[in-house]
Amino acid sequence: MRRLIYILVVFILIGGIILTAYAPDDVSTVFIVMMEVIVFAGVILGIFPVLQYYRALETGLENIERALEVQTSSTWSVMAQIEDFFHQRTMDELFHDYQEKVQIQRESGQVLTDIEDYLNEDVLALRSWQNIIAQIPGTLTGLGILGTFIGLLIGIRGIGFSSVEIALTSVQTLLAGIQVAFYTSIAGMILSLVFNIIYRISWNMLRRNLGLFVDEFHKNVIPPVGDQIRYRDQKQAKQITELLERLPKNQGFSAAGGQIGGAAPAQNTGNEQVLMPQILDGLRNGEFIFYLQSKYDLNTRKVIGGEALVRWNHGKLGMVSPAVFIPILESNGYITKLDRYIWESVCASIRRWIDSGIRPVPLAINATKTDVLAMDIASFFEEMIKKYRIPPRCLEIEIAENAYLESPQSVLEAEARLRQAGFRVIVDGFNGDYISLSAIESLSADILKLDLRRFDGRQNQGALNAVFDQARKLKMSVAVEGIESMEQLSMLRKCGCSEGQGFYLSKPLPLEEFEQQITGGSSK
Repeated sequence: MRRLIYILVVFILIGGIILTAYAPDDVSTVFIVMMEVIVFAGVILGIFPVLQYYRALETGLENIERALEVQTSSTWSVMAQIEDFFHQRTMDELFHDYQEKVQIQRESGQVLTDIEDYLNEDVLALRSWQNIIAQIPGTLTGLGILGTFIGLLIGIRGIGFSSVEIALTSVQTLLAGIQVAFYTSIAGMILSLVFNIIYRISWNMLRRNLGLFVDEFHKNVIPPVGDQIRYRDQKQAKQITELLERLPKNQGFSAAGGQIGGAAPAQNTGNEQVLMPQILDGLRNGEFIFYLQSKYDLNTRKVIGGEALVRWNHGKLGMVSPAVFIPILESNGYITKLDRYIWESVCASIRRWIDSGIRPVPLAINATKTDVLAMDIASFFEEMIKKYRIPPRCLEIEIAENAYLESPQSVLEAEARLRQAGFRVIVDGFNGDYISLSAIESLSADILKLDLRRFDGRQNQGALNAVFDQARKLKMSVAVEGIESMEQLSMLRKCGCSEGQGFYLSKPLPLEEFEQQITGGSSK
């Protein structure tokens, strides 16, 4: 296919020369030469770089295969030692920057950045002048149309009928003008069409190789950020449970009453028996806190809100991931006690911001199906805004999608009361399936929050477009969570998405660091 593209490029250049040679007059020649110059510039600045990147990605795939053949536990270490990994200067510079970033993250124990943050369509488009090259077909067509008008103008201006000779001369001039008009118009359309076909084929070939390289890289070298986080959480959960088993045990707990000293239910798992006494101690000792993950305007990258995410700052083990304790609390129903504690902490923090002169941004809190069924969340939040004297617009209530699907009547009742009280209600964890939501009558949430981690088409522009197109038809707003790469951010912008959050934009931050963000301090 690459050879075919080169053949077509040569064909279009030779074709332009032939069109110039057979131009009927000087005016046509001038227009054809202008078109040829534009086409030549497009080939040099646009098509050739795209083909170079295409070949570079093929070389990258070959080098991944070679690295896999080396008997070692770290394919990345082998790849990092290959000089000129892509054998293309621009791509190698980008990959070198990525290597330096990964090295720093490895040394500090951070989650490793996705390769897409450095090698993606937007980056390659910028370096191959895509925005300018994309204008060339239209420019060629425009020149053809301009030549048409000039040719007709030349022909019309020479018309005269005062004598037979002048009339004959006028006809000749008119025909010459028409010839210029048709020749430049047809030449412009031909060059525009052929150039556009060649460029689109070249770019689609590049996109295909880029997708293959990224998939192979994630499969065999460094997993995506989301997979790394999930693996780390699972590993940490196992380690934390093992460490907690070695700590002194208290007398147990009652899942129904939450009191120390009661007998643990027989159905509790081993992990629950270990963790629940520690969790109850943590609640008494104020060890449970919340971090805030910033919500952004995706067009301006300005912080427009935050989502409160619970964290456990264990007295002896340090920060414990929610993946360790949330599943257990959800399974025994104790999640409602923790949620109420965190919700009130959020309201108290907003009050403190107001008292200290900080203009608060809306903070979102999460409500589960258990919360909705076990308590009157509308009354709770109405009580909180009265107690802490905060405007309802400062709180956003994110209700889990599974609550809507499994207990629609209770959730819709709570939703209506919350919206009536002035809170913004968000359907949290939406996976793009409108068919399931369509079965819920009277759904009136303010916004759907698409979770890219659950959405099968998260790396597919067409699939994302379909989600947002459907939202516009239903007159619903869609925000996004789980943005983990520059590629995803770019695709969301193209869809018209204006609100989102994710590790690519900002990880969850302690309250003090989030305050710095909204008051003009460090953003990450």
